[in-house]
Amino acid sequence: MASENAVLTQREIDALLSADVSQLDADTIVAIPPPARKDSGGRRVKPYDFRHPEKLSKEQLRGLQIIQQGVASSMAANFSARLRAPVESRLSALERGIYEEYVSQLGTQSVVIIIDMSPLQGYAVTAFGLDVAFGIIDRLLGGKGKGAPRVLNRDLTDIEIALIRHIGMDVARSLIEPWARIVELTPDVSELALGPQVMHAIPPSEFVITAWYEIRLAEQTGGISLCFPLTILEQILPKLTGQSLFDNRPSRRAKEEERVREEQVLPMNVLVRAILGGARVPAVDLARLEPGDIIVLDQEVEDPLRVMVGNCERFAGIPGTRGRKLALQVTGLVDDDGWVRPFGDGANG
Repeated sequence: MASENAVLTQREIDALLSADVSQLDADTIVAIPPPARKDSGGRRVKPYDFRHPEKLSKEQLRGLQIIQQGVASSMAANFSARLRAPVESRLSALERGIYEEYVSQLGTQSVVIIIDMSPLQGYAVTAFGLDVAFGIIDRLLGGKGKGAPRVLNRDLTDIEIALIRHIGMDVARSLIEPWARIVELTPDVSELALGPQVMHAIPPSEFVITAWYEIRLAEQTGGISLCFPLTILEQILPKLTGQSLFDNRPSRRAKEEERVREEQVLPMNVLVRAILGGARVPAVDLARLEPGDIIVLDQEVEDPLRVMVGNCERFAGIPGTRGRKLALQVTGLVDDDGWVRPFGDGANG
């Protein structure tokens, strides 16, 4: 039997190339098994794909998958709050590749948004089809969220761009809470365009991790993708291990309370009034009031003034002046029973 390592001569190679393969029987054609992938020492050789290198370990990929599953839940919550309708979102795939391959999957009828991943150095890319964009726009403008066009033969209007930017901001905000276990993000929409050909935020040969999400709104199903380049992932790789994720896991209740405080409570303007006192005056006397008349109040001179926050008594203070303006020095709190508790006695109250 011929040796497995036998080499064909040039005459045999020419004969094979000139043979009429179409006249050969199926039984005549024999598949040549690939050579065994072993080195001289008999050890197995693992193939390496230079176009899709292994940049992340399995543990790091698992950690990133856990985070992106949280992004799916946040995305559903943000869209549901904006649209006032139930929206479902789930992570359907987490893929490795290069940015050029990701762009080729988007097509020309896609909305592509660049997200600034501050304080991390770099940008992420999110993309979704026109069916998703116009389905959400239709819902925002009072429709049922259906009947979205798949082909748009015109430029986006200013109103459509503004509404799509809001969609992009919802996607960006969906990163904040899940990524909080590794970094405190303040993402923002940097650029928006129709079609990926104008987007050059990431080099074509850059290694990327892409998360694909399935979105369900009303009777419509669409997809949203989030693409993260290696330049961003390298900054968080040490924190993508399982133990680090659990050690840095934020308290959902504390985060929600902080978010409500920052977004809903602190930006509000509240009316604050200092009450000098009150008096009961007969209607007859009110009708006869003249300039120079004096109304005696029920407030003693030494008593602190009550401070109203909205329509509730909350503080007490002493009147005075500061510069050329009237002022009030707050000295205590008013409890639920109406008693004034000085600040020094708050711990005992």
